[in-house]
Order: sequence, then C-alpha cells, then structure tokens
Amino acid sequence: MTLLALAGLLALAVAVPKLGWTRSSIERHSDGPKRELLASVSCRGVSSFVSDGGWLLHVLAILYLFLGIAIICDDFFAPSLEIICEKLGLSEDVAGATFMAAGSSAPELFTSTMSLVSDNATNELGVATIVGSAVFNILIIVAATVIFSGETHLALDWRPVTRDCAFYAVSIAFVMGVMRDGKVYWWEGVVSVCLYLGYVGFMTINGSAMDWMERVARRFRRRTLGNKIASFREETREETDDLERSVVELSLSPEDDKAGGNDGTVDDEDEANNPFAVPDDWRKYPMWALSLPWYAAFTVTVPDCGKTGWERWYLLSFFSSVLWISAISYGMVDAAAVVGCVLDVPEVVMGTLVLAAGTSVPDALSSVSVAQAGQGDMAVANAVGSNVFDIWLGLGLPWLVFLPARGGFEEVSTAQLWPSVCILAGVLLVYYASLVFTGFRLKRSMGYAYVLVYGLFVVYSVVGVWWMDVYDLRRGK
Repeated sequence: MTLLALAGLLALAVAVPKLGWTRSSIERHSDGPKRELLASVSCRGVSSFVSDGGWLLHVLAILYLFLGIAIICDDFFAPSLEIICEKLGLSEDVAGATFMAAGSSAPELFTSTMSLVSDNATNELGVATIVGSAVFNILIIVAATVIFSGETHLALDWRPVTRDCAFYAVSIAFVMGVMRDGKVYWWEGVVSVCLYLGYVGFMTINGSAMDWMERVARRFRRRTLGNKIASFREETREETDDLERSVVELSLSPEDDKAGGNDGTVDDEDEANNPFAVPDDWRKYPMWALSLPWYAAFTVTVPDCGKTGWERWYLLSFFSSVLWISAISYGMVDAAAVVGCVLDVPEVVMGTLVLAAGTSVPDALSSVSVAQAGQGDMAVANAVGSNVFDIWLGLGLPWLVFLPARGGFEEVSTAQLWPSVCILAGVLLVYYASLVFTGFRLKRSMGYAYVLVYGLFVVYSVVGVWWMDVYDLRRGK
C-alpha cells in the first residue's frame, strides 16, 4: 500500500504544473513571518536541482528509509525490549502494553517526535502520520491478518477486542478534544501520557477484568437465551480459552530452548538467520542486496542481543537502536516534507498515506506472520492496541518534552485533521459493529471489504484533500 500511495502521488504530480500548483506559488505564500502548518512549509531552502526533478531521489530515499527502520525495529530494537521485559519481571499483558507496543510503534513515535524537530516539517505531519497509521492498522493489518492466515475465518475472543476498542475510542475522543481549538498545549501532553499510564495500570488487572466481563456476559446470556444455550456457549468458550493458552505456551517454549544452547539448534538458527548469507532463491536477491548496507551499519554499531552470548548487551542495544530510529525518522520526515513542499502536497496527505503506511508495514508483516502461526487473535488485538500507544504516547510524549521550550503550545490546522479523526471514529465503529454482527468471527470477505474501505480513504486523501482541495488548504496562495 505504501508503493500504491506513492505511485498515486507521483502520477498526480505530472498534473501539478498544468494545474498551476507550482513551487513559485508556494514561495509567494511563504514570505510571511508566521510558519504555516500544511503544505505551505517554506521551500526557500530547497535547491533548484530538487525542485526540477531531484525530489524523485527524496522519494527513493523515503522508501529506503522505510526498509531501514523496519530492520532496526524488528531485528535489533524488539529483542532488546524482550530482554528488558524479562529483567523487570513484567507480566505478558503489561509487557505487551508497554515495551512490546513501543517496539511495534516506535516508527510512529519517533516520526511524531521528529516532526517537532525538523526545520522543514511541522507537528501537522506527525499528527497526520499517527492518524493515518491508526486507519492503516485497523483496515489493512486486520485485513491482511485474516486474508493470509490460511483460514476462512478467525474466531476472536470478544473480551480483549472490546477492551482495546473501548480504550481506542477514548483515545479518539481525547484527540478530538485536543483539536477543538487548533492548539496543542504542553499540559495536554501530560494528560495524554497519564491516560496511557492508566491504560498500562489497567493491564496489570487485565485478568480480573476479563473474568468480570465474562461473568457479566454469562448472566446476560442466561437471562436472554436461557440456561441451556448459555451453558453450551460457556463450554465452547472454555474450550477456546484452553486452546489459546496452549498456543501461548507453545509460542513461549522456544525462549526456554534458547537458554540451553548445548544441542547446537540455536547456533543453526543463528546461521539460518544470518543476513549476510547469500540467499538460495534468486528472487530474494534484490531485497537482500538492498538490506545488506543497513545490516552492515547496524551490525557494527548495535549489539545484536537476540543472538546467543550477546544478551547482556541489551541496554547498549536498546539505546543504540533508539539513536538509529531517531536518525532514520528524522530523515523520513525531512524528505517527506521536501517532497510535499515541491509538489505542493499537503502535509496531512503525506502523513496519513505515505509515512503512515511506511511506518506500519513492519507491524503488518509481523501480524501476518503471527496469524499464519495460528495466533490470529493475538495479531488482531495487537493491531488495535497499538493505536492506543500511537495516540496517547506517540503524540503526548513529544508534546510534553518539546512544547514547554516552544512557548508552551503549538498551532495545528484542523481543516483536514478534524475530518480524519472523525474517519477514525467511523472506521472503529464499522470494525466493531461488523465483528458483533458476525459473532466475533473475522471472515476473509470482511478483510477484502476493509481493503476496499482503505482504498476509498486513499482516494479521498489524494483526490479530495490534495487534488480538489476540498478543505481550501491553499487559501491565500
């Protein structure tokens, strides 16, 4: 979908000169002293080479940076977070809501942060990336999970789905409250972080909460369906829960084997996962060749604590990965801002489509892998739960850290962000309602329907927001 979004942008870019959306119009609009917040970011620092076609190199750079951030997050950052969770003795629920969520959502968090740091971008780009990523997670990741799982449908546990959707709904309402006056204050960052801490606190009692939800549902079923039907469904649910627990135990068993390492299986696995080994399949050559420079740079600078004998270097691996993610995110934000500026593409379009899809691709691939391993319930829950992290911590933490030094607040244009947030609420409603209607069975046909809805969102963003300028984002140019 990232490539499709970029292809759409490039195709429409051909029409830019004919429609009069030229760089000169942007420069005329950027003469004022106030820094604008959409596609009107000043292009005066862009060289003539970039504006005359060199921006294509920036597009290629964005794609290559997507690959780099996927590698550093999955192969170096995530293993260090797993060891940190083990050292702190965190339960699976708390670890999933904190450090593991940080691993899957690190690109969005650092993209939001770098949008406040980059001279070429604004916080508008960061907010748009978070919003677009949330739409991508709900529609594309959930769709890919059921389409590529190998099953005709996935039976989901209604309790964690309801829990995550409820917290996600609250986070959307929070964003609506923040956007109401077109300004983001530092104390709203404090509130956002506190809300996320409350979410983490809830996860510490998640087991009791799930039991309570089941008791309430059991009483409701007995009153409405009768004891016989309710008893049958309870037995079915208990069998499903036992199966899920068995799957989790099986998924955790390789970690125990990793501690041994005397039978040589770990060494064989490390050798099989060696990124420098030439692939046997010639179709893997292009991606292997493109990934090789990234792996070379990361291997030299970041200890791979996921390998046997390197576990004790997990803290150095963590901080080194953070530095790399920060640098790559800064490059993505800066390059996206330049491309958007030259082509006169609003930052909200660059954020909601290009950066959002690019930063979410690693999460999508991991969710598909988990679903193919028979844990589709976990994959779907992660897709929704990561949105809570993206909104409350991905937005709130940068506001808390950077806004006090910038006058205490940052102006944001809500002309298109407000409709996008409303779209978030609509997508969540459609998603949850469709699951309730099917008895929390995620069918493959629903996956295709979600892809279609995301396609409509892409058309709306590219044609409506950018091409037709329905929100009058170029007013005053």
